[in-house]
Amino acid sequence: MVATAAVYAAMYVALSVLFSPISYGAVNLRVANVLTGLIPLIGWPGVAGQALGVFIANQPALGDPLGPIDLINVIPSLVFSWVLWKLRKRSVFLGLTLYSVALGLTVSYALSYAFGLPLTVEIPQVTIGIFAATAVLGYMLYRAVAKLGIVQRRFGA
Repeated sequence: MVATAAVYAAMYVALSVLFSPISYGAVNLRVANVLTGLIPLIGWPGVAGQALGVFIANQPALGDPLGPIDLINVIPSLVFSWVLWKLRKRSVFLGLTLYSVALGLTVSYALSYAFGLPLTVEIPQVTIGIFAATAVLGYMLYRAVAKLGIVQRRFGA
């Protein structure tokens, strides 16, 4: 379980840094959030890996322009990754959408606080970017991997 969470987190951080121009800030099309679609398939290691990946990727030393305030987004990442995992038998897309909306709100508030940006602009702009990567592309990844059967749920599923 620990190794799976660590690999997931490492992939998340690598994708965030690789695509850093669009991973941080008002655009917030974080390609790494596509991996969220794997959480229903790998379970708790995915939940932990997502939260750990967000924690590491949101470090100012890796290019996050918000600084320490962006670390607050680890909490909704953890909570809504868990919600996604709990909803896996009911609706994976709903779980991904809830994750997108929650992070859209918290990231928008962080951007507004840090840079004085208007929430009326930030909330829709940021949420759309997160939704595109997480709910749309993440759901496509989930469906493809589930159909191929290459990931087996082994950890408390």
